[in-house]
Amino acid sequence: YTDEPSSLDPKHNITTTVTPLLADESGHSPLLFRRDPKTGAEIHCSRRLDTDPVFLESHITSLAQSPPRPYLRVRGTHTESIRKRDDKTESKTVVDFDVRVELTPYLYRDIATRRSWRELRTADNFSKVRRGTVFPTRAPGFGGRSSGARGGAAGEEVSKEPPTLREWCHRYCASHAGLKTFSLLRTVPGFDDDERLKARLEDLVRATNYRGRIDVSFPVHDSTVEIYNTCRVNRWRQTTWIRWLFYLTFLWIFAWPYLFFRTKRFEVVEAEWAFSRRRRDPQTGAARGREYVSLSEADLYNMWARAISKAVLERRQGELDQRDLRDAEGRQDTSFEDVLAGIDQETTRGLVRAGVSAMNVVNRHFGWGEDR
Repeated sequence: YTDEPSSLDPKHNITTTVTPLLADESGHSPLLFRRDPKTGAEIHCSRRLDTDPVFLESHITSLAQSPPRPYLRVRGTHTESIRKRDDKTESKTVVDFDVRVELTPYLYRDIATRRSWRELRTADNFSKVRRGTVFPTRAPGFGGRSSGARGGAAGEEVSKEPPTLREWCHRYCASHAGLKTFSLLRTVPGFDDDERLKARLEDLVRATNYRGRIDVSFPVHDSTVEIYNTCRVNRWRQTTWIRWLFYLTFLWIFAWPYLFFRTKRFEVVEAEWAFSRRRRDPQTGAARGREYVSLSEADLYNMWARAISKAVLERRQGELDQRDLRDAEGRQDTSFEDVLAGIDQETTRGLVRAGVSAMNVVNRHFGWGEDR
C-alpha cells in the first residue's frame, strides 16, 4: 500500500523511488536467523537471498509490511551518595520511574484492515548512504565514487534516475564481495518534529513536583533488518559462544577492523511508516499544516497524560496498557480520610489503595526524586 508521493515533504532526502508493497500482511519470516540482543536488529541469512534477486526483492517487500514499534518513554532518575566502610562516598543512580507507551497502533489509519501510510523507498542520488561500500557515499556522478566490480556495487553506472529496489537487489546478488549485507530500515517520519510533545511530557512530570532528572524519548524497536550473505565468517559473527570467546580473549581488537573493512553494506532501502505528512492545497500545491494517519501528538497527550502522571507518582517501571487508561479515566483514588472514617466497611485493598493515594499527595506537596 502506498500513497501519493506528491503529498510528501520534498525536503526529505530519501524520497524519489517508491515501490508498491504487497497487499497482504505477513508474519515473521521463516528465514529469521537470529535477533541481535544488543541492537535488536533482525538478522536473516539464506543462500537463495544471495543469488536470487527476484526472491530478495519479494523478501524485502514482505518484511516492509511489518511495522516498526515506536514507544513513548518517560524516565526519571536521581543520584544518591552512599558512604562505604572506608569513609569513601560512592554515587549511585536510582531509577524513580520508567514508563513506556507503545505507539504502534497509531501508525494505522484503519487497524482492522491494516491501512496505513507506509511507503518503501530507495535512496536518491544525493543521499550519503552505503551503496555496497564500506563508507557512506553519494551516487557516482553526484559527488560519489564508482566502486566498479571490486567495490561491492557491481556494474554501478552514472544515471540521473536513482536505482529502484529491483536494481539494488540485482547489484547485491551480482556483488563478488566475500562479506556483504543488505539492510532495511523502518522509520516513523512526521512524529513530534517540533518537540512539543516532549516538552509537554516534561512539564507533566514537573507538575508532580518531581526534582530529579527527566528523560523523555521516543525509541523505535524492530527498526532494522539485516540480510547477511551465507558464509562461514558471517555465521561465526552471529554465534553467541564465538562472540564471547572473542570478547574474553580480546581477539575482537583484531576481528573488528577486519569485519568493518571487509563487509560491503547496502543501506539503500527504507520503509517509511508516516505518522503525519504535510497537507497540500490540491490547486496551488502549497503546504497547509499537517494531516495525521490517526491521532496527532496533542491527541496522544490528552489520551495518556493522566495515566502517565498516575504511573509516575506510583513510581511504576514498565509498559502502560488499556487498563491504565481505564483506571486513569474512571474512578479516582479513594482519599485516606474516607477510609479512616469507614474502616469497618472497607477492604484491605481499599486501605492499601488509599495509602498509595496519601503518599502521592505527600509527593506532590513536598517534592520527591531530588539528589541525596
